[in-house]
Amino acid sequence: MNTITYLNTAATGLVDAAVRQAGVALYEAFEQNASTRAEKWRFEEESAIRETIAAFVGADAKNIAMLPNFSWGMNGIVQSLKGKVKRVLLYRGDYPSLLEPFKLNDFDITWIDAADGFTMPVDEIKRLIAARSIDIVAISHVQWTSGYRLELNEIGALCKAHGIVFIVDATQSLGAMPINVPETQADVFIASNYKWMNAGFGTGIMHVTDDFLATYPPVVGGNNSYAMVDGKWQYAPSARSYEPGHPNMFGLNIMKAAIEHKNRTGMPQIWAHNMRLTQLLLEELKHLPVTLIGGYDMANRTSIVFVKDENGLGDWLKQHNIVVTHRDGNLRISMHFYNTEKDIEVLVDCLRKWQ
Repeated sequence: MNTITYLNTAATGLVDAAVRQAGVALYEAFEQNASTRAEKWRFEEESAIRETIAAFVGADAKNIAMLPNFSWGMNGIVQSLKGKVKRVLLYRGDYPSLLEPFKLNDFDITWIDAADGFTMPVDEIKRLIAARSIDIVAISHVQWTSGYRLELNEIGALCKAHGIVFIVDATQSLGAMPINVPETQADVFIASNYKWMNAGFGTGIMHVTDDFLATYPPVVGGNNSYAMVDGKWQYAPSARSYEPGHPNMFGLNIMKAAIEHKNRTGMPQIWAHNMRLTQLLLEELKHLPVTLIGGYDMANRTSIVFVKDENGLGDWLKQHNIVVTHRDGNLRISMHFYNTEKDIEVLVDCLRKWQ
C-alpha cells in the first residue's frame, strides 16, 4: 500500500485515535444505560467542556455557545441583526456560509476584493467604513481561497472605535495558532471544529460579547435558552440561546479531548511549527516551476499555501498520493502540527519531477 502524504488540513483535519476514543467511550456507555449516562453528561460534564473551550480562547464560559457548526451560529446571529442594522462590509471571495445569510436576508452589502488574489486591502476596508457608514464588518480570519491572514486586532480596534459590529469566521485559524478572542474585540467569533481543531464534524464554537447580546438579543432558542427561576422554566436569553436543543455529546467530547491534546503540545509551539514548515516550503517553491499565489515572504501568511494548478499538476500530485485540495484553478497545500519536514521533502521532490 502506498503511503499518503496528507497536506490537506484546510479541508479536514486528521483526528487522533485517543481524541476519537473520548466520543467512542461515551457511546459505549449508551449501550447499557443511555439515559443515566446522558444525564450525567448534561449535569456534570457539559459545563467542564464549556470551561475548556473558554480557557482555550481566553474568554469567559458564559459567553460561549457550543454549536453544530459555523453556519448554525452565523444564521442565528444574522437574525439578531436583521431589522436593526443594514449596511454590511463583506469580502467577495469569502466563504459562502458567511456571505449567504446576509444576501438572503436583504442586507445592504458593500463588497471588497483582493486585486492580486491574495492581499486583503485593509486601507480599503478603512476607507469604505467611513465612506459607506458601515454597520457590520463580517470576515474570515484566514481566507479559504488564499490563506491570507487578516490582522484581527487592527480591524477589531477600528470597528470598536466606530461602533461597528465585528463578526469573525475563524474556521481556518482556530487550532492552528494561538487566539485570544477578547483581544480581537470581535463582537461575534465563530468557528467550525473539523479543520485545524482536529475534532471531526458536527461541532463548532461561538463567542458572543455581553454588549452584543444586550443590543442584539437572540431571536432563536433551544433547550439551553431556559433557566429555572422560582421553580419554573423561563426563557433566559444568553449566548447559550444559540445552541441547539439536543447537544452533540459525542462530538463535544471529542472536541474537548482535541483541545486538551493541543494544550499538551502548546498552541505557541503548534503555530511556530506550522509556520516553520510554511517558510521551508516557500523557500523551496522559489526554485520550482510552479506559480505561487501571494509573495514568498511570510507577511500575513499561515500554513496554507496556494499554487496554480497548471499543466496537470493536481493530477500529478494525486498520482503520487499527495493529498491537497483544488480550489478555483489553484491547489491548496496546508500543513499542521502532525506534518513534518519529510512531508515537505516528499512534496518538493514530486514537484521537481513534474513535467
